[in-house]
Amino acid sequence: MTSHPHENPHHPHRPLTAVLFAFVFLLAAFSVHETGTWLHIRTGADILAHRALPAADTFSYTVSGRLWTTDSWLCDVLFNHLDQSGPLALPALKCIVIALAFALLLPLSCSNPLLSAGVLAVGAAAAWPGMTEMPAFFDLLLVALFIRVLRLRRGFAWSTAVQVAILSALWANLNGATSFLALMLVALKVVKTALHAEKGERMRFGAFLVAALAGLACNPHGWMVAARFFLNAPSALAWRPFSEWFNLYVLFSVAGVAACWICLQQEFFLTLSTASLLAFALVLPAVRPLYVLAACPLITLAIGHFLPPWRDTPSRVARLAAVLAALFAWHGFSTYLPLGRGRGYGTPRLDGAVNYLKANGVTGRMFNEPGSGDELLALSRRPVFVDSREDLYGTLFMKDAVRWPERFRLLAEAYRFDYAVLLNRRADSPARVLDEDPDWALAYADDAALVYLRRSGADGWLTSNHHLPAVNRLWPDGLDHLLTMPGGRARVLDELSRWMVQSPESAQALLWKAYAFDRLDLPRKGDYLIEIARRRPAVRRDPELMALLAFVLEKRGQGAEARKLYYGADLQARRLGDESLEGAVSQRLSESWRLAGDEAKAKTFAARAKELAQARED
Repeated sequence: MTSHPHENPHHPHRPLTAVLFAFVFLLAAFSVHETGTWLHIRTGADILAHRALPAADTFSYTVSGRLWTTDSWLCDVLFNHLDQSGPLALPALKCIVIALAFALLLPLSCSNPLLSAGVLAVGAAAAWPGMTEMPAFFDLLLVALFIRVLRLRRGFAWSTAVQVAILSALWANLNGATSFLALMLVALKVVKTALHAEKGERMRFGAFLVAALAGLACNPHGWMVAARFFLNAPSALAWRPFSEWFNLYVLFSVAGVAACWICLQQEFFLTLSTASLLAFALVLPAVRPLYVLAACPLITLAIGHFLPPWRDTPSRVARLAAVLAALFAWHGFSTYLPLGRGRGYGTPRLDGAVNYLKANGVTGRMFNEPGSGDELLALSRRPVFVDSREDLYGTLFMKDAVRWPERFRLLAEAYRFDYAVLLNRRADSPARVLDEDPDWALAYADDAALVYLRRSGADGWLTSNHHLPAVNRLWPDGLDHLLTMPGGRARVLDELSRWMVQSPESAQALLWKAYAFDRLDLPRKGDYLIEIARRRPAVRRDPELMALLAFVLEKRGQGAEARKLYYGADLQARRLGDESLEGAVSQRLSESWRLAGDEAKAKTFAARAKELAQARED
């Protein structure tokens, strides 16, 4: 006689737990990163230095002294300690915490552990946006622990109340901005018991709510920290849930709704928890991974009403492991390869620019973009112009900061910048505005960053006359005119050599000099530089550098290989949503296919390039 899917809810299954834990651990290890991690690390360093939580901003000279504090002080301190231990410590903790969260929910469907492990694995693949090195990754473990503690079908126990208080206190201090969810889960448990329990027992279960409130009060900000959950929630109008129809989150949304309908009678608490998290996920995308996690056991239990249990034989466990391996490969191709190597805590990109500032003693006011402020805060320990804290800076200021190429001259006059650290974006080249300003000179460049100095600023004496055009361009054909000028050849080669010495890890510098050698009919010297550039990891992960290598090869007459690289750069650009790069690569593919004699393909890519250009203008 087989057991009902809702019986014996917490029976462990160690072999499957190990397989699921390993899968989710690897999934989290090969995940995306966020630059916001740097802000938490810097905040933790300041908390340890001053032995107090921040009360006002000290990170940015534009909002210095404005009221600001952190909702995740315990996480910030922990992140800082782990960062000091090495670059792998924080990612390792993240992987363990997330894998443990999914493994803890496996026993909730003990009658069909194979199905439960499969659903949880697919759920982990759907929840990948929540696997960054941010305080929110602790939310996954806390949700799993609350479900394990509160779902148990037994009478009131003071030990459970103590567990609720401890978990609530941890949530309030690790990530206070979402700690309201702890109160919500406890309230749902109290409501569930109130429907069936006697009056005296209802009063005793009310102690769970008191315990949760006591735990939240352990945060230095008190109960108000839970209210920030609503203050930080974006408008529902800003969320378009079906912008991409085919994805795992949409699948889990539909399956979760169906599971709530099927399991409402037998799994009242789990059903209400899942439905509530789905409702919050509609207006707060950060809750989506938590919803997926909570929905996994409910979906498994719902399927158990229609399918007989699968015996967990060794051969079936092995087949499940093979399926998980295929799912991991799919995750790597669809998520990690295009997104996982982007800028973030796991892949610092501004260290070269920061080292230049320190080595040359550059001082004064720095200009930076919103996307680089967090990393500069942690690496340089200098006051920044702006970082990711939009609620602190205000909407109008952030709009000006995001549109800085249009507003740069006005901003420079208002804030008197002495130097600028910019991301080296070549396709749309926003730094062009500084190239065209005679008061600014490019002082440093690598594959990721540019440093400009103001000639009339505090370190203007460091500037020198540059004969190269700005290097923040996608194609190096701007060298052609300089190489034909009297004395231009020597100046260009000298500047390129100085660039290579200044930034020895830069693949762009190697490819630009190889292009210059080709234009000067010195292809053998270019061969050596191209081979070195090919071995640089940046060329494989940066679609702009991949396109640059394709351009250099195309001009050498290696059209077939160049087109392969162009296609690779185009695919990555589409995954990253970089329409400027996609349009530029489409134009090059059009010209390449025209030279190859395929006019049909040339017209197709030319039309695509025109369409993208029109979209950017609109």
